[in-house]
Amino acid sequence: MLIFSLMVGLTTVLTVSPWDGQSDASLPIEPIKILSTDHKINFPNEVVLTVEAESQSEITEVTLYYKLGDRAIKVYGYPDFEQGNRVLADFVINTDGRSFLPSGVDIEYQYRIKDVEGNIFQSPYFSLEYKNPAYQWRRYRQGMIEILWHDRPRHTVIALTNTAITRLELLKGLLGMTDVEPMKAVIVNSSREALYSFPTVSHTATTGHLYSGFAFGDLNVFVLLGLDVDGVVHEMAHLLIDEALSSPRARIPAWLNEGLAMYFESGPRGRDTTVVRAARHDALIPLRNMNRNPGRPDEVRLFYAQSWSLVNYMMTVHGEQRMAELLAAIAKGDPIREAIIEVYGISLEGLEEWWKAGLPTVSTSTPDTGIERMSALITGVVATAIAIVSTVWVRNSIRHDQNPTA
Repeated sequence: MLIFSLMVGLTTVLTVSPWDGQSDASLPIEPIKILSTDHKINFPNEVVLTVEAESQSEITEVTLYYKLGDRAIKVYGYPDFEQGNRVLADFVINTDGRSFLPSGVDIEYQYRIKDVEGNIFQSPYFSLEYKNPAYQWRRYRQGMIEILWHDRPRHTVIALTNTAITRLELLKGLLGMTDVEPMKAVIVNSSREALYSFPTVSHTATTGHLYSGFAFGDLNVFVLLGLDVDGVVHEMAHLLIDEALSSPRARIPAWLNEGLAMYFESGPRGRDTTVVRAARHDALIPLRNMNRNPGRPDEVRLFYAQSWSLVNYMMTVHGEQRMAELLAAIAKGDPIREAIIEVYGISLEGLEEWWKAGLPTVSTSTPDTGIERMSALITGVVATAIAIVSTVWVRNSIRHDQNPTA
């Protein structure tokens, strides 16, 4: 349920530059040639790319260029090899830790080889799809979703995908989107599989299974534990939002991003109860502090519940048109505070008060524990008196309630 943005942290990376998708046709092809290329996925730690090449003269330099998914940049680095007329060069792309790469990402790569005479050869493009090779993956593509899974019935996947697409049509309209290129979903089947397929947020989040899915907007991929239509809708919503608000100036607060993703699920899933309980104890998170996902696991569930509740209020009370206008304002770069005033005619704090006023009536005062104990005591006495009318017994019962360990 968390949207992720990734940075590639490779010590072998030298620089990045725009990816043009074209080879330089002016570079000579001979006398250098590639004999073979290969790749090996050591999931979830690394991808090893291998090239074998030969030249009439000693090969002195091999450079690998690659890009991840739909990113508009390419990265280059130097594979390891021993110089000679025939070389075998290896390059490692780290995929775990700080260099985490989610399953399903396409890697496109190309080699540039130079020999001692100054001859240069630039290879065609090669590609691979990064995923755990231990499983027999299946694929289904429909509309805006391409889904990868294993060890599940195909008809179940198809039915779920079609349901998710139907639910997301309204969100597409709110975001002003028409044609959407397919975005990839990768389904894992167990907590153990998720352990190796999810990024590490924190030890507590991992061991407590706090998150059931992660969306990677810059790669158009999400990974989900279990085949659940609400999960697919939620993570797919994140990808659509990221695509529609891709301008460098657009900044959507986390509460709005997560709230929208949950709004299109099948129901509140207990979040309404969580919000009412927090309001009763004056424990709601101030909206000004919800621009980012919380770092503390004990705050996560309340954060999500509040995000859902607020967006649900905005959509049901103030309507879809205003939400569409708000998203359009954010897309053009308006800060959330200015966008709220522009669309709703009230400050962010005012919107928060409107929402709170619409919650079920609750008492935010601290409960009087003495009154609560007395109420419980009276209830217990009455119930007991039905069976035994004894003043002495009742007094003893009262003393026992006041000293429960006696």
